[in-house]
Amino acid sequence: MPKAKKKNKIQPAPQPKIFTPPPPVDANDKPETTGIQLMERKTVEECRQMLDNFRVPLCNNVVAIEMLKHLQLNMVFDAERAKQIRRTGKGSNIETNQALLNELLTRGMREFDVYQHGLRKFNLPLLADLLEQKHFSKLMPILEPISQKLGHHWKRLALEMGMGGEVPKVESKYVRLREQALYFLLLWEDTSGVAATEKRLMDALDACGMKKTIAYMKKLSGKKGKKKKGGKKKKGSGKPGTARKK
Repeated sequence: MPKAKKKNKIQPAPQPKIFTPPPPVDANDKPETTGIQLMERKTVEECRQMLDNFRVPLCNNVVAIEMLKHLQLNMVFDAERAKQIRRTGKGSNIETNQALLNELLTRGMREFDVYQHGLRKFNLPLLADLLEQKHFSKLMPILEPISQKLGHHWKRLALEMGMGGEVPKVESKYVRLREQALYFLLLWEDTSGVAATEKRLMDALDACGMKKTIAYMKKLSGKKGKKKKGGKKKKGSGKPGTARKK
C-alpha cells in the first residue's frame, strides 16, 4: 500500500515582544562595590602610601631622568608628560623626583610595578624590596639621611645598640654601604618597636662619639641645642607677690 503523505504542521505566529521599561534610578543611589574592587582600591592606596613614605630616599637616590626614560619606554608617561615633569623639576634631581612621585600618586598598580622594576634595573634593590614588601617606617625621614653619613660606622652603632648579631645578615643581603646602613637602621626600628625613637638613636650615636652625625640629625629634626639667655632682666620680672622698693 502507498505510504500516506505527512501533513505539514502549521506553526503559530510569533507573539510580539512587549517592552518593559527599567525601574527608575534614584540619583542618590550609588553602584554597589564588589569585594574585588574594594581589594584593588585598598592595594592601590597602600602603594601610594608606600611611595609617599619612602619619598625622601627615593628623591635622594633615584636618577630622575633615567627613571623618566624607563617610565616613558614602558608607556607610563608619554613624551609630553615627561617633558612637563622635567620642566617642573627645573634641572634639580630631587625636585624632578618630587614631581615624578606626585604624578605616580595619581596612578594605579601597573605604574607602581613599572616604577618598582625600574628601581631594580638601576641597582636600588633595597628600595625595591621595601616597596614590594610594603614596609612602613615612621622614622624614614631621619633614618635615610643618617644612613648616608654612617659609612662603615653603622657596625659600631649596631654593637652599641646590642644588635651585633645582625651584622653578617645585613652584609650578606646588600653590598652597598648606604643600603647596609639603612637596612640595619630599619631592622633596629622593627626590633625595638615603640622604643625606637630619635632620642634613642641620638644617644647611641653619642656613645659612639659621632658628634657630626648628631649635629646633622638635630638639623634634620629641627632640634637646636639649648642656648643660655643673657642680658638684663626686664623690670617687674621679680617673683609674684614681692613689692618693688622705692
